[in-house]
Amino acid sequence: MSGGGGARRCELCELVRSTRWYAEFHEPLRFTVLDCDSCDVPMAVLGEHRSTVTDDERTFMAAALRAVGDALGLGELTFDDRMRQIPDHYHLHARPLPAWWPRPR
Repeated sequence: MSGGGGARRCELCELVRSTRWYAEFHEPLRFTVLDCDSCDVPMAVLGEHRSTVTDDERTFMAAALRAVGDALGLGELTFDDRMRQIPDHYHLHARPLPAWWPRPR
């Protein structure tokens, strides 16, 4: 992944291999699926430095995360793109739903 144009260093642009990586995509958009080093859940990191994605891009990233979650046996997932620590580089977490979490009817 390439770095952003600003002077500020972006951890997600540099994307050091410090956790398990599952897949790298180049088409229809560039992103990587890996374990988040903060919360130990799979996440998809956009391959360019921007803070938003289209609905179609998010859907594609979520599908890749769902495939990883299925392969890992994580069960039912929720997708979280509230970017707390790095708010200006889009990333999407796949979080297993706890047993007590209300399920849609």
